[in-house]
Amino acid sequence: MKRTIILAVVVVIGVAAFYLYQLTQEKTPDVVNQRPDVVITASELIAAFDRDSASARKNYIDKIVEVTGNVKRIDTTGSVVLGEDGSASEVTIGLDRRHLKDHEKLKVGSVAVLQGVCTGSRNDNSGSDSTDLFSGLGTTVELRAAGVKNKQ
Repeated sequence: MKRTIILAVVVVIGVAAFYLYQLTQEKTPDVVNQRPDVVITASELIAAFDRDSASARKNYIDKIVEVTGNVKRIDTTGSVVLGEDGSASEVTIGLDRRHLKDHEKLKVGSVAVLQGVCTGSRNDNSGSDSTDLFSGLGTTVELRAAGVKNKQ
């Protein structure tokens, strides 16, 4: 009886250890190589959040989005900003750790296609309060786990 209990405890510990090992070794999927849920331009994505943010959240948040737009800024530590010159609104794209060197393929002012997961937006476009320093800053749509999409 004692031997059976010890054997059962060892088996349970072994199964738990194997399960924890599997969890720690699980890799995050590379969304850049997956089929996008939505293909859209940066201007259309920003406009969708400006028009109706609740509807846009339903359509884009937590979805793989392929976005095409003009490169406004490149941060070599891991992000690319797409948008139109002279516009305060932009799409900020955080590069996945596997795609951190993708910024080398881009130049400011050129058109780029990037793909990632849409995580949210900030709309600082109130403009109604002239004393508010943040009014008129535009809409910022954010993507994460992204990279440059190689069009074939």
